[in-house]
Amino acid sequence: MNRNPSNTRWLTCGAIVLVLGCIGLVVGFGGLAAIGALFDESAPTLQAANPTITSLPANSSSAAGDPGQPTPLPILKAIPFESVVQIVTFYYDDNNRLIPGWTGSGTVISPDGLILTNSHVVLPDRFFPVDALGVAFSSAEDQPPQLRYYAEVMQVDESLDIAVIRISSDMNGSLLDNAALNLPYVPLGDADALRLGDAITILGYPGIGGQTITLTRGEVSGFTAEGNRGPRAFIKTSATIAGGNSGGLAADAEGYLIGIPTQLGYGGDDQYVDCRVLADTNRDGFVDDQDNCVPTGGFINALRPINLALPLIEAAREGLVAVHHSDPAASSPSGLPQEGQIVYSTDFSTPSDGWGFTGEYSSTTVQDGLLEIEINTTEYLTWGLAEINATDVIIHADAQVRVSALDGDFGILCRYANQSNYYALEVSEDGYYTIYKRLAGEDYSLVEWTPSELVTTTNEVQISAACIGESLQLFLNGSLLAEATDTDLTSGDVGLIAGTWEGIPLLVEFDNFIVRRPAN
Repeated sequence: MNRNPSNTRWLTCGAIVLVLGCIGLVVGFGGLAAIGALFDESAPTLQAANPTITSLPANSSSAAGDPGQPTPLPILKAIPFESVVQIVTFYYDDNNRLIPGWTGSGTVISPDGLILTNSHVVLPDRFFPVDALGVAFSSAEDQPPQLRYYAEVMQVDESLDIAVIRISSDMNGSLLDNAALNLPYVPLGDADALRLGDAITILGYPGIGGQTITLTRGEVSGFTAEGNRGPRAFIKTSATIAGGNSGGLAADAEGYLIGIPTQLGYGGDDQYVDCRVLADTNRDGFVDDQDNCVPTGGFINALRPINLALPLIEAAREGLVAVHHSDPAASSPSGLPQEGQIVYSTDFSTPSDGWGFTGEYSSTTVQDGLLEIEINTTEYLTWGLAEINATDVIIHADAQVRVSALDGDFGILCRYANQSNYYALEVSEDGYYTIYKRLAGEDYSLVEWTPSELVTTTNEVQISAACIGESLQLFLNGSLLAEATDTDLTSGDVGLIAGTWEGIPLLVEFDNFIVRRPAN
């Protein structure tokens, strides 16, 4: 029987709000002088000259109108485009060449080269390391930004998705006297002073629709509370924010920096209904119309207020370096939903259980009381199915990696309709977890690959998934790692899945596969 193995890997990287982990970032300078040759004609080019110095944004006031007419919103007239930079990530390939990864935006906040941005712009993700950060400036409004400096990470708070980096060298890797840079910068404002209807200007490098800096305008649409961060954890705005604008400038009418574009389509309460091209899903180094649409959410754009970044900025000014990782799973409740009757179970004691599949690059085999999934090529997924139809289920399986690929992943399928439509809930050998769906052959992240101290696969583990109604939950050894909501798939088969990224071979053994209904 055909088990439909897949040779299409799910990819995620780039400038979306993701919570990503690393243990630190040090900018490397080996071979930096030759990096210009890595860009094609559409990419930013290198230029040794310093950016043009401009004055700070001048205050502007609203025009005096007819007393009988509404007063127009004040408009920022002096656009500080020379202070808004494009940030380019680089990683070393097997030939020790620096290869561009994704791009984001940032704002220069001091003349000596401190830059405020998002953490997801500067930190590595599961699939792409970050070995260097390039900083590109625009010297003209109608010209692409030009790489001029390398930067180092100073402060990161992943839970806020805020980072402060500092320019550290020129494009030849020569260290700089930061006090002599005299860069154009944007002064810090006060987000607590914002009111509904206040004008907001957004500047950044969207990465789609052209390479030049892009301006959009809107107003303060509201505020969103979050945990212990008070009633203004997010500023909601009607201004359009494209993906590459993450980390860029959000200024008030007087030109003060009052927020960092951080989340797209966030309406609070995890309301996600939007879908945009935000990530380098085809891994060509650019976010453009050749990449897949990524669901990100909601009906309105959101900014992190500058006030939440002030402690990080002050620490960076003092020369302190700290990366604060977030691990949402570490504090998650551990309880599984209450379980009802068993609808399917197997300990793989007999080959007649089915599940067997042998292909060119992988095999799924029942032998010696185990289900073995073996993969012998990179960027590949394969799975086995129980051949039942279920709607609301809680699924358990014991799993152990017998032959490590170092970056192998494995997990549970639910509501599998065919190889183009299913939910997958997975963990990886390198300490990440994810929930995603394949819909009409396209992969969409419901929970991005996220690092967690709870994910360990060196010994046998129990992996569990609860697919109940609109809710999808992933558990490891009884602890909740992630949960998501989705309505696209309502019923289907259940199964086990494994895959690799760069490492081979991978051999994962599964046992004691049990499917239960939730208790009434």
